[in-house]
Amino acid sequence: MPSYKKHVLFSMIMAFPFFPDVFYLSLAVLGASIIDMDHDVNRKNLTIMVLIGLVITLTLYILKLPFLIGIILVALALIFYISKHRGFMHSFMGITIITCFLSIFVLGSHIILQDFKIGLKISLIVISLILGFIILNKKLVPLYTSLVIVGIILTPSLVLNPYYVVGALFLGCLSHIMLDIFTPSGVELLNPFSSKKYRKSWGMFLFGMWVVSMLVAVFVYKVGIGSFFL
Repeated sequence: MPSYKKHVLFSMIMAFPFFPDVFYLSLAVLGASIIDMDHDVNRKNLTIMVLIGLVITLTLYILKLPFLIGIILVALALIFYISKHRGFMHSFMGITIITCFLSIFVLGSHIILQDFKIGLKISLIVISLILGFIILNKKLVPLYTSLVIVGIILTPSLVLNPYYVVGALFLGCLSHIMLDIFTPSGVELLNPFSSKKYRKSWGMFLFGMWVVSMLVAVFVYKVGIGSFFL
């Protein structure tokens, strides 16, 4: 089984050609790291996610603000709690749900922080650190915190692009199951519709698709049709 360090590194490798900004790389790291919260050793993290979700929900309710972002965290934790390891949350449908939930949390949190007149960079730092504290292995949190704070502050012309948020989170999640596919036990990519295990040949296919996508992105950027780096 790949270690959490390998998953973090591979997620950054996969995301960097598309999203080189530190904030989006942090989302890819979070996407890659959250997948294994269906493992028994991460029950404590799920408890923390539920508690933080409830605190956010209650706080926003008292302030008469939209409290969906708190409910999102609670719901996501419950889905992980009832999922078996390398089951539903390691499938295409599972990572799609994770991407949607986390994207709503990121974008919704930013909108609420804007209501309090908090600047973009501070807003993104707060969001990244909250999710990092909930999701990441505690050995990574100090380094992650330092790099995120410095990286976001030093990033020029930082823009919060909803499509980039979704893309970075999805690539991070996808990078995790791609590494797991190369292990002997494989991954149930089509769970809950099929329990078939997909292994190395599918890993090579997905990696090939990523390479093609990266080359297309570079071509599009160079010929000036659009920019993936704004």
